[in-house]
Amino acid sequence: MTEPQKTTEAAAAEFSRPGPAAADLLAVATSVPGVHAIEPGLGTALRTIDARVRRSSARTAHFGLHIDTAEGTALVEVCLDRSRPVREAVRDIQLELRRALAAQAGETAAEVTVRVQSLQR
Repeated sequence: MTEPQKTTEAAAAEFSRPGPAAADLLAVATSVPGVHAIEPGLGTALRTIDARVRRSSARTAHFGLHIDTAEGTALVEVCLDRSRPVREAVRDIQLELRRALAAQAGETAAEVTVRVQSLQR
């Protein structure tokens, strides 16, 4: 069974709700020292394609980042360079994303998962 299409009013209401925009959070993640780039994996790629096909939650799905506002979780997939220890870089990414989520959507207890896809030399 297929999901019914949203009306334009419902879609407009979804985009007018205050919430974190994926592009803003990607900029926050890449600004952390030690982050080389966003490196999307299969999971976020499929979620992003699904969101775009269904035309739902396009603000919260981007290649390399998935935000689930209902559950209060965020997943970011990154490539790190070796300028800092991996644990420090991951910790800083989590802290910065939590701050950004709290500032944009009031998600003070957001669970942020960082997947390190690769390490650059």
